[in-house]
Amino acid sequence: MARPNGLPPGRSQYDGTVDVQTSDSIKVNSVPAAQEVEVASRALKEMNNVARADHQRIDLKDLLANSSRDSQYPELPAGWPAVLSQEASITRPMPDMVIDSQRQMQAACFCGVFPEIEHAWASVDNVLYVWDTSRMSVPVKWQEEQAICCAGLSRPKPNVFQQAVQYLLVVCTTVEIALVGVHLSRDANGNAEMKLVNLEHFRAPSDDVMMTTTTSTPEGRIFLGGNDSHLYELEYRNQSSWLRGRCNKMCYTGTFAAYLPRWTVFRRASPIMQIIIDRDRQILYTRSQAGAIMMFDMGVSGVGPVRKLSEMTNVMPSADKGQSPAGSTIVLIAPIPPSESSAIHLMAVTADGRRVYLSSQPVNAPPAPVTKRPLALYNVTSRSAITPPAHQGQSRSLNVTVAHYSQGALLLADTISEGNSRVLLVGRDLTIPPVGTSTGSGPGLREFVCEISPPTAGEVLAFGLCPQAKPLLPVIDNTIKSELATQHVTPAQHFMVMTTAGATQAHRLRPVDVLTKILREDRPGKLEEFFSLFGATEASAMCYAVATSPAQEASSAIVDRARAALLDTRLTGEAALPSGHQAGASHPAAQGGFYMGEVVAEANKPEWSGGHRGLQTYLQRLLHPTWDSRLVSPTKANPNSLMPNLNEETLKALQLRLRDLSSFLQDYQQRKLEQLRKARAKPASYFGRVGLGGGFGQTDSKGRANPPAKRQRLDDPQAQEADKVQEVTALVSRASEACFLVRVLIANQLSRLTQLIDDSWRKRLQNMSLKDLVCSKDGEETMTQIIAVLLDEHQKAAGLEDSSLSSRLQQGCPSYFKEDDKLYHTANGELRRAQTLQGTARQDITRSALDKLVRVAKTVDINHVSPLLAQLGAYDGMVTLALAKAKALDPEVVAAQKSEAGRLARERRNEECYAPIIQILKYLVNPDLKEGSGSALAVQGGLPAAAVDEAKAGILRRGASCTDNFFLEQLLAGLVSARAISELINLSQAPGMFSKVQKHLLKAGGLPTDIKPSLSITLPPLVALDTQQVISLEMLAKIYTHAENGDCLEAAAAVYNALAMRMNGPNTNAVDLEKRLDLFRQAALQGQALGNGSIISAMETNVQLMDIQIRLVHELTALQASSNLPEGAPDDLGLRLKSLQGAPQPLVDLFNQYAVPYHQWELCIELVHASDGVDMAYVQQLWDLHLKQGYELPGLQSLDAKRNEAFARVQRVTSSCYPSDTALPLDHVLLRLEQMSSGVWPHRHGTPLEDHGGVADNVVKACKDEPGVVQEAYNALLDRPGGDQNNPDVRAPILRMRVLKSLYCVLLARQSKLHEQRSYGSYQTYKATERRVLSELIQSCQDYSTEASRLQHAEKQSVQDLFDELRDELLHGSQKA
Repeated sequence: MARPNGLPPGRSQYDGTVDVQTSDSIKVNSVPAAQEVEVASRALKEMNNVARADHQRIDLKDLLANSSRDSQYPELPAGWPAVLSQEASITRPMPDMVIDSQRQMQAACFCGVFPEIEHAWASVDNVLYVWDTSRMSVPVKWQEEQAICCAGLSRPKPNVFQQAVQYLLVVCTTVEIALVGVHLSRDANGNAEMKLVNLEHFRAPSDDVMMTTTTSTPEGRIFLGGNDSHLYELEYRNQSSWLRGRCNKMCYTGTFAAYLPRWTVFRRASPIMQIIIDRDRQILYTRSQAGAIMMFDMGVSGVGPVRKLSEMTNVMPSADKGQSPAGSTIVLIAPIPPSESSAIHLMAVTADGRRVYLSSQPVNAPPAPVTKRPLALYNVTSRSAITPPAHQGQSRSLNVTVAHYSQGALLLADTISEGNSRVLLVGRDLTIPPVGTSTGSGPGLREFVCEISPPTAGEVLAFGLCPQAKPLLPVIDNTIKSELATQHVTPAQHFMVMTTAGATQAHRLRPVDVLTKILREDRPGKLEEFFSLFGATEASAMCYAVATSPAQEASSAIVDRARAALLDTRLTGEAALPSGHQAGASHPAAQGGFYMGEVVAEANKPEWSGGHRGLQTYLQRLLHPTWDSRLVSPTKANPNSLMPNLNEETLKALQLRLRDLSSFLQDYQQRKLEQLRKARAKPASYFGRVGLGGGFGQTDSKGRANPPAKRQRLDDPQAQEADKVQEVTALVSRASEACFLVRVLIANQLSRLTQLIDDSWRKRLQNMSLKDLVCSKDGEETMTQIIAVLLDEHQKAAGLEDSSLSSRLQQGCPSYFKEDDKLYHTANGELRRAQTLQGTARQDITRSALDKLVRVAKTVDINHVSPLLAQLGAYDGMVTLALAKAKALDPEVVAAQKSEAGRLARERRNEECYAPIIQILKYLVNPDLKEGSGSALAVQGGLPAAAVDEAKAGILRRGASCTDNFFLEQLLAGLVSARAISELINLSQAPGMFSKVQKHLLKAGGLPTDIKPSLSITLPPLVALDTQQVISLEMLAKIYTHAENGDCLEAAAAVYNALAMRMNGPNTNAVDLEKRLDLFRQAALQGQALGNGSIISAMETNVQLMDIQIRLVHELTALQASSNLPEGAPDDLGLRLKSLQGAPQPLVDLFNQYAVPYHQWELCIELVHASDGVDMAYVQQLWDLHLKQGYELPGLQSLDAKRNEAFARVQRVTSSCYPSDTALPLDHVLLRLEQMSSGVWPHRHGTPLEDHGGVADNVVKACKDEPGVVQEAYNALLDRPGGDQNNPDVRAPILRMRVLKSLYCVLLARQSKLHEQRSYGSYQTYKATERRVLSELIQSCQDYSTEASRLQHAEKQSVQDLFDELRDELLHGSQKA
């Protein structure tokens, strides 16, 4: 591989301005693209297993409890690099202006540092000087009227001062406290320039208290300690009131004694010498000159009122009280952050170097969260004084005057002579402890002590922690971690040291910095000693950090030596099987020691080399700060707007580190494999026991060569380790690409892009971490969607032919944007360009784009591309592309399997390939249909009206010709869902499609698919069907109807009949009786079109019965509502109604279970008409009951009203049952009507009705204006013999006379109808009919006149005359005819 810029592989010459466009990525060629996620996940799991020791929480309290007093401060090896050193060889002296003022001092002089801005300060009498310690600069001068006793620096509170005021200088004099504005800027050379701003309204009187110390919070709160032992807060605001000004001080520890004259207070006050704030727990502590410590609660947020909780005046434990009083003086208190201990919260340092550890919770209480409020100060434990290095060959106890503690580093200023002191650093010893250094079950606290090199000049006045450079990666939690675990992402500490000779800066080396120094010096044996002290795992992890560090952090010579160390198996060891020994027996932890970062091998798993474990440890530490962080989070204003959580700078740093590591690992693998091949080519004697690395060679314990089989067994783990390195390389490369990709998205307004993707993808992204992005398919798929939107927006903005962004993506993150992806987006750009063209150019570009899309069909987003193809007229191409993608996704046709895998394959085909096409088709069929309105085509505005039919035809044409049965099933299902009957009919007429359409609809409707149209209309009984099944069968029936052949028409009738007869279901699966009636009518229509009598009869009977059932439901429902059941009727009408409404009922049940019990006589008669036949006497009885029921209706008083009700009932029955030989005994009906008119039936009613022809006229009308039929019924009535027990008056003269009068009216009706027929038919036909009818009428008149003459009735002569006159009239008419 070529080395960029002449640097070794894996090194970056970056200066913080790396362009996203030019960043590249290293691919592991041996890992197939399809397996990248799986390989990365496997490597991640292995990495977490190896590096799990980093997550062990070892509390400082436990370390102190397990420490062995004899080994608490081990000596560093001889010649070991100085851990604390000055950054410059000289100390910058105090400015001459300050020195001259000190020589003329009259009252007092004080000094200090402002490390946050890298400035120092000195006050001489009433003048304050502030200067930049990083260079020789002229001090900024500030003068007060009174002597200055203290100074401090604070951030201002928000919205109080103008933006130009970046800091506040707190100047305390003997009479007042003043705030001075500080503005910092940079000149052309980058040097800081300070300007002080007078804030005249921000002053408060000190009330005769001299302030001795000050501190502040990031929120701008300022606290002061006075020589009266009280704690004050300086409050300031942007407005004043009549009660208080803009600035005033508040005392938190004052009592009533504070208001008494000083001469009355007998206790001598001890000045406050130090104020510190525990930022994590929001606790404030003060230290007095006498060593008393006070604790104050600032509230959970740190902005509330300060409340004093506890004061401890005797800090030293009872066991240490025997020490000298001078040595027991407390010179420092410092908070212990949660990252070091959850049980110890405060440390106090004495003048002789002892440390006392305190807590704000009871000693034996469980670890408390940082939000738990403090209770009191509790003494936890103490640590013995350190043994300082000998000075001028003499050992002496410490005399600490100034101390500082930060992040595990304790700085001590030790006075060695008058006016001179030395700086000592006490830090955590992270090397492997020797056996027996712990007194408990866990590791003990071991610390090194070293002196600053070169020694400082003068007496130390103050320490300060310089503002650190931004960490490589953010610290995402406060969990307790070793410096070994954080040194790769956090910078080294830098301290300001203020002495009487001037100011200097010192930096503390991290272990990796020590390694770098050892590699730079390249002294014999030191590297081996480093590996021995830290162990192969930790030393290798640091070697990887150095070997892949950027050029400005380490020279090429240092990098080369680090890489050579990683290839040296004497240092890193070799992978081996735990053969013939207990796994991990040689591990220091097995002998009671503690070893950070190494794990015990499993039973049948190789023990990886220290180098491999170091690689995984280093990678885990590099990834951990951002690995589980969510990529985005919703904004408060708009939950759909997602903002990135990781900034571009962090991602850039991580990406370059990972990229360089990936590049190095590829080169490392080649060298390692070459080294292994050479080793295997040497004789067995070449292999010896491995020394410092802890690996296993190929000789036994006596130096004899192992047999070849065993040697081969020892070689296998090395090959396995090579595979593991390859997997780690894949993980590193993929993580680097993920960082690059997220950077690109951030640079292109990620928030805007996330609003353009679907809600489902947005929700996935919202819950996605960097780890998910690298090691999950979900992450890869989500990025595919966002990249598609990104490129789409880029093409809109930069032009359709601009491929610069896709080229950068392919180069920078090929795992997420492969060659196929680039081809896909190139084709997508061509489609958009084609939309701007016309004619053959448009067609050619569309065809070219479609060819590209088919080649990479697997990566195509059908939902995105299909509307573009539709708008370009490539309707067949839409389907072709979807079919190609389905084949690419499932080349083995797993979808055809009847298994879970088959089901998932079918779902994936449908979701990713078929569904977008079907949705477009639904939209084209019916734009208002809900299922199609969400299609991509609908979103983009659809198609012109003229192109809709062509588009539908193109999709159906391609669907009919395809061999993908899965697509065809979805196509048919979509047409059915859209109720696209005309399109379905057209599709069924395509060659070979009728049987496929029929099979699909039968299956979708719940019928066996082997049913074929036949002469039988019998189908299997259907259970309750859902809506889609009903639609499917209805469409099948319509397709049968449209086929227009006998078998299909018969099948259509059968389907309609089966739908009407199906069982009822719950809720939406229910079918009402009106719908069943409509289906029966449709079946009857098919029978009529077929001309099959038996089918027509059967279907019409079903129609009649269903109509009766519907009417029966209405009648019984009304009856139930009236609560007026007939006498003797069953009382379960509700249950019967429910059953009646549920499904078609047989005729017998309708008659016997519903009509008869509830006296529905009219419907009983209609049911008789629909039956095969019933005894006529029973039918006559039904008519009697029916007419009598109307006669007895309440509210009908007159006989005329009762008879009119009877006429209406006859009319209703005959409207559905005429003509009927079984249900309409017309002679009996006429008899009852005449009897009713006579007032003799069903009850005697006094005076009869005298209307002539009333019965006849109504019955003729009921019989469809066929008076001949009524005449025959009257004739039958006249011919009845006497002696009828049910009708004894049938031969009575009165009744017969009424019948003759009615017959007269019937004859008139026949005569009138004959005249009306003149306008119908031919003249010859009419004349023949006229002669026949006139002859019949003349004979009838003669017969009826004779019958009248026989009656013994007063009106016989008048009736006889009526018939005679009519006869003469008819004779005259017949003569004319």
